[in-house]
Amino acid sequence: MDSDDAAVELRKLLTEAAHVFSEYVRESQQPGAQVSGRIQGVIADAAQSESDARMFPDAGVGSRVWDDVRDVCAGAANTWSSAFLYKLYAAPAPMGIVGETLLAVLNNNAHVTRAAPSGAAIERAVARKLAQLLGFPSSADGLTFPGGSYANLHALMTARNTRFPDVRTRGMSNVRGAVFTSAHAHYSIDKAAVAAGFGLDSVVYVPTDSVGCMDVHKLRELMLESRARGVEPFFVNATMGTTVLGACDPIASISRVCREFGAWLHVDGSWGGPHALFGDDPAFSVHNIHIDSFVVNPHKLLGVPLQCSFLIMRQGLNVMRRALGLGATYLFHDEQVCGESDVPCDVGDATLGCGRRPDAIKFWLMWRYYGTQYFTNRVALARNTSLRLAELVRTRTSLLGRWELVTEPASTCVCFWFVPCALNDKRSEWGGATRRMCTHINDGGSMLLDYATVDVFDGTNTCTLPEFFRIPINNPSVSSATLNDVLNAIESAAAELYP
Repeated sequence: MDSDDAAVELRKLLTEAAHVFSEYVRESQQPGAQVSGRIQGVIADAAQSESDARMFPDAGVGSRVWDDVRDVCAGAANTWSSAFLYKLYAAPAPMGIVGETLLAVLNNNAHVTRAAPSGAAIERAVARKLAQLLGFPSSADGLTFPGGSYANLHALMTARNTRFPDVRTRGMSNVRGAVFTSAHAHYSIDKAAVAAGFGLDSVVYVPTDSVGCMDVHKLRELMLESRARGVEPFFVNATMGTTVLGACDPIASISRVCREFGAWLHVDGSWGGPHALFGDDPAFSVHNIHIDSFVVNPHKLLGVPLQCSFLIMRQGLNVMRRALGLGATYLFHDEQVCGESDVPCDVGDATLGCGRRPDAIKFWLMWRYYGTQYFTNRVALARNTSLRLAELVRTRTSLLGRWELVTEPASTCVCFWFVPCALNDKRSEWGGATRRMCTHINDGGSMLLDYATVDVFDGTNTCTLPEFFRIPINNPSVSSATLNDVLNAIESAAAELYP
């Protein structure tokens, strides 16, 4: 295919794609639109038989592929609907989709600067801007990663190799280190500890208070106990926006404990980080706090297309290069340095991988197109909507049962129970009722909700709460009507299941 043919075909395909995609978005946003996907067409046929030739034809289907595209859309979860309240993301902003498409058109690899010149420059500029908004020193820098879990892994690996540099050559045989994290932290911290060779027995789960924040006094006690056993407390993960309750650990107090022990402080702000960047809640501010690394996922609360995650390093990228780099000279020639810090621009050597998407481009294009105020407004709207939902739950009465908040929302996750009258005095059955009602609603297809449970520490004992509804708010289209629809759907499910 010559260059003219490729350009003509691309224009034709993108024109048709724009029609199909915009039609899908318009229909997906209509009231009552299907939210849960229903697999159909050739995809459904393939699910019945792995050898179905229709799925993998010898001759291409040509323009009939748009029927397949529509089938893919029909079988997808509808994140454009305001009734998609299932996970910590929603539909992306339209300019973000343009940015995602641009990445595919460019097909650049951001491991080496010459392979993605504009992408590398934008990534560096965005990372430094995020560091500035967090109040980090001018030495700070960062990189994008395919998800917060992978970014958390890089933070832990960097901390490990910085604290125990012999690991790079001798392995883990003589290393005794402990990882400290809240009992409500994301499971990626556990996985990172396993991948880094410490194992789950080296992860110390710090109890939380009744609202899900790490107990700093218990943290210090546990770190002292660890050191007394000869296990170095070298890494502490604080969470900004826990996955379930949306709580923010007391980072300033945790930082002081980390400085006392010489431990690396990492903040997983995958969910709550935008509150620190663009919000005004002092509980999320990290200015003037010593943090070694910070993760934020713009693909969650900020509406950037999946995936887009940033890891910001206080000491810049050289700390990652020293900890993780191997100097593969056949690939990384270090022909250029960035700025005045003499940091080589070929950043792939600072990661555990090689190939890297220049994901910062789509975030930056959204920033350019919509402006900073867009992100500020988006965070504020999500917070206000969460408070509105909490107020509805707190004040709502029903003949079918009782509404009860698990805790006041700390950010943009609202957690609550609806207790059918028949179970009012049977707390042990609340969790099962929540699961049944949630499944009943989701099976209906017009709404997707989720439930969760956590352990809470009351100062004396730790107890596991019965499963409750967990509603994350990040879609700007969620309205007061949406919130009432959710509560009505739960009551209707209760009426059918617990008459």
